[in-house]
Amino acid sequence: MTDTFSDYVDSAPLLDDHEALHKFYDEHGYLYLRGVLDRDLVRTAAEQMLEGLITLGHAATGTTLDTLTIESFEAVDEVAMHEHVEYDALWNHPKTVEVWEKVFGEPVFVFKSTTIRYYPSAAGSAEPSFLTPLHQDGFYIGPNKDFRTAWLPLLATSRGIGGVAIADGSHRKGPREHVLTENFRRFGHAVRGIPAEEFGPDEQLLFSPMEPGDLLLFHAFTCHKSIPNVSANPAGMRMSMDTRVQPATSHRGFNALTPWTESAKDPSKGVLSKITGTPATSE
Repeated sequence: MTDTFSDYVDSAPLLDDHEALHKFYDEHGYLYLRGVLDRDLVRTAAEQMLEGLITLGHAATGTTLDTLTIESFEAVDEVAMHEHVEYDALWNHPKTVEVWEKVFGEPVFVFKSTTIRYYPSAAGSAEPSFLTPLHQDGFYIGPNKDFRTAWLPLLATSRGIGGVAIADGSHRKGPREHVLTENFRRFGHAVRGIPAEEFGPDEQLLFSPMEPGDLLLFHAFTCHKSIPNVSANPAGMRMSMDTRVQPATSHRGFNALTPWTESAKDPSKGVLSKITGTPATSE
């Protein structure tokens, strides 16, 4: 599979037609919902992330979201950053809950675990090792697979700034093999990803520029990967958040109930377990 992209299809016009929305999701394994989240709520989360970077000394006092840049993602204390971003206030705000319930057609539960990302430009450098290779979230998270990953940008994205690329319809083939990928590493460990030969010629990567307020949701077995930030002239920041959402009646496992700050380096079930490829099949 080559890194050429077609655009996501905007499903926001289908939000009030659950049958059509469900049909599109079943076929493609994702929903791209343009402008469905409250932009003020998203802006607040972005400003909180900015203040965290300033407080922790990675950006100068007086830096704005328009002028923000940092030297290194890996130099930032990820656990400390989580203390500054009130992401649950966005995920569980009544305006956001209304979107979840339109998508699922029923009450939902939002995972307690959220990942926050603040990636500076790596233009002219090797691809950062902290990015994620092609993978399926359902390989790592369980035991039930009826959750959907929710990804949103806090600042506008572009092909240069990067984001997440998804393989259209790839969920229909179910779980795939994940092998150690030495070029991608977190906490000193190689990250597991899907070998290129696991993909067929019909599995096309999708990627579109996104604005704050846009939302991308995808299936537990939708294959996806990071697109690096290679923006230049000017260089921009990729700032985003992602969590998982599931029906309220479904089983709530370790990843659903445990905040990222508590699970980040748990050797048995947390983020470290995911990175080293020990999926949580029963929780």
